[in-house]
Amino acid sequence: MFRDGTLPPPHASRWYDSSLTTEEIVQFRRAGRPAPDEAVAASLDARGLPHDPTFVASWEGFDAAAILEAIDRGFTSSDRFLPWAGTDADIAEVEQLSALDTSEEFDREQALDQLRAGYGAEVIGYAFESGIGVKKAARWMKRGFSAPTARAWSQAGFSPSTAAEWIDAVEEPEVARLLRKLGFGVDAVGERRPAGGWTNDDVRRHVAVVAGASDDVADEWAATELGHRKLAKWVAAGVRPSEADRWSQLEFGAAEASRWAAHGFDPEGAAAWRATSVDPEIAARRRDAGVRPQP
Repeated sequence: MFRDGTLPPPHASRWYDSSLTTEEIVQFRRAGRPAPDEAVAASLDARGLPHDPTFVASWEGFDAAAILEAIDRGFTSSDRFLPWAGTDADIAEVEQLSALDTSEEFDREQALDQLRAGYGAEVIGYAFESGIGVKKAARWMKRGFSAPTARAWSQAGFSPSTAAEWIDAVEEPEVARLLRKLGFGVDAVGERRPAGGWTNDDVRRHVAVVAGASDDVADEWAATELGHRKLAKWVAAGVRPSEADRWSQLEFGAAEASRWAAHGFDPEGAAAWRATSVDPEIAARRRDAGVRPQP
């Protein structure tokens, strides 16, 4: 066989030195695969493992000890075993978790612990997709939330029960969070729900109206850069919405700006007179007498 040219000379000694039988050598040649070296073949043989081409190909990349362990755990090939090789999962557990997303981010050890703690694969997968602990995930599932929806509402600070109350009134969790943070109850929010649903601008407009802004300037107030919590204070201060950002940028608080605006000062004029260390009333008298501010 080795003299008729069937095997290229460079490979002849390798085949000859291996522990394979002539029949096994022919099988490898027909399969177009190189024979396992002597050490590998001996290792497989020592554990009673086959070393035919099909078996060797199905466990490529694993040594004999790992192959035997995998077989003991119910696996029949390296493709199925490889993702779980670093765990102690058996094939029955892998079958239960087979429908889950097993990307690189998936924590297989954690999933096994949860499975063994009595959680079903559906809850485990839901917890992974939503980023919510498996105990809480079950409660979100019972409420009928999809995993992405549960993630969004949970990140906005809602429990399953409060999210269930708010979701019919407000579609966006962050908008609902803002409304709740500003002290608005879900019933009032539902009653005042805009035709297109609540948006961040709608919330700011609503805050301005509740604070006393007329409808014709409420949108202007909503468009300012003032923080949500400060917005109501600035509306109540009685300054123009077109000037509110400038007052704030010049480091006037709402109450202080209100006092200066009440005497007819714009933000820049008030800043100039404030630098002279006089109060708004004195500054107004000096201005009206033709005095210029001198720091």
